[in-house]
Amino acid sequence: MSTSLLTIGAVAAAVQFVLTGLAAVNPSYQPWPPDEISGRFGLYWLLVMAMAGPFFALLATTMGSLYAVGPVSIAGAIVFLAGATVNVLAADEFDGPEEILGLEWQVHTDGPFSFSRNPEVVGHGSALIGLAVTSGSWQALLLGTLVVSWFALRPHAEEPVLAEKHTDEYARYRARVARYLDMDRILRRCPPTSPDCPN
Repeated sequence: MSTSLLTIGAVAAAVQFVLTGLAAVNPSYQPWPPDEISGRFGLYWLLVMAMAGPFFALLATTMGSLYAVGPVSIAGAIVFLAGATVNVLAADEFDGPEEILGLEWQVHTDGPFSFSRNPEVVGHGSALIGLAVTSGSWQALLLGTLVVSWFALRPHAEEPVLAEKHTDEYARYRARVARYLDMDRILRRCPPTSPDCPN
């Protein structure tokens, strides 16, 4: 059963990776995720569920397949909690469920968006890997790594859309804050509102 779950999740991640990659390099495939209710929108969320369902099922059914749950699991739990916290703070900046679903594209600069242009990518990635490490499951860790790789690619498809919709505002923001983690701002080497801190 674990092989089937891993296969379903891996295939869904691979399809998402291809579609997101196409959107990143070819404007005719943008936006991905789709910004309107359509068949493409349904496909996007079907693929998300086809990754998420097997991942959580693997967490429950293959716990301890790589190592026994123990001290390493505590470190994984800390990473998970940190990622989940970033996710909650990022979602709090959104104006409504439309933005969470990708139906609206706004530029946010406060909260976690002040040190990452894509804090939801950082948050989801940390939470997924943290859960897999906590469970000690090599199957969940493998699938989680595939999903995190897709998360890391997503900004390359999403940022051109934001740049087109919010030209000047997004250009200023992009010049000020790094794509994933702006360590200068996190370590306070640059003031939060400094316009000339390199990203």
